[in-house]
Amino acid sequence: MTSPLVRTTRLATAYRRLLSSADAPRYAAEVDEHYSPMTLATLLRRGDVELRRAAAMALGLLGNSRSIDPLGRALSDVDRGVRLVADDSFRGLLLRDAAPTHHQQLLKVMHLTDGGEFAAALAPAMILVEQAPMYAEAHFQLASCWHGLEDYPKASQAYVACLWRCRFHYTAWQGLARCQIMCGEYLAASKSLERCIDIVPDLESARVQLRMLRRRMRRSDV
Repeated sequence: MTSPLVRTTRLATAYRRLLSSADAPRYAAEVDEHYSPMTLATLLRRGDVELRRAAAMALGLLGNSRSIDPLGRALSDVDRGVRLVADDSFRGLLLRDAAPTHHQQLLKVMHLTDGGEFAAALAPAMILVEQAPMYAEAHFQLASCWHGLEDYPKASQAYVACLWRCRFHYTAWQGLARCQIMCGEYLAASKSLERCIDIVPDLESARVQLRMLRRRMRRSDV
């Protein structure tokens, strides 16, 4: 494998070809021939804008569990294009960060929660968490089930379990804040939202939520 600052033009050339052809499998093959996920993570942190975008895209295709944190840090990159690509790759890796069987189980749970069938999703989500305890997204889906069933303390516990496994899971920070608000824990909720915004500065829904919460806190102090 190459060192981080060698052959960077290969990555840029492959990325430009991807943008013109939309041939993701070819891009993955070309990058995989010359770059390891560790090298791509270094370029994501230290490269110019084009290389950071290229590395974020490549990590979504070739990355592993260790690629999640670098992509999480890139969610606050100064370049909006890097942030967008990193977000797609970050969420994709979160879903795939488990054995194929557990990934398929997760998709079934997600289908139920997306349809608002939280009670039906609860048991399979609990089984999945038990079978794959380090699978952050499984804990997030379990939290979504408890949240949808309005059991906010249990939802909060599951969100925290998710965040313990992936501190950059900004949707879990936002969900945790909603539960904390429902439990009257306004200061804790504001801190959760601040952390969410630190991770993803573009998340306007969290900013709106934080502004409303701060107004509520000011009124309660009057």
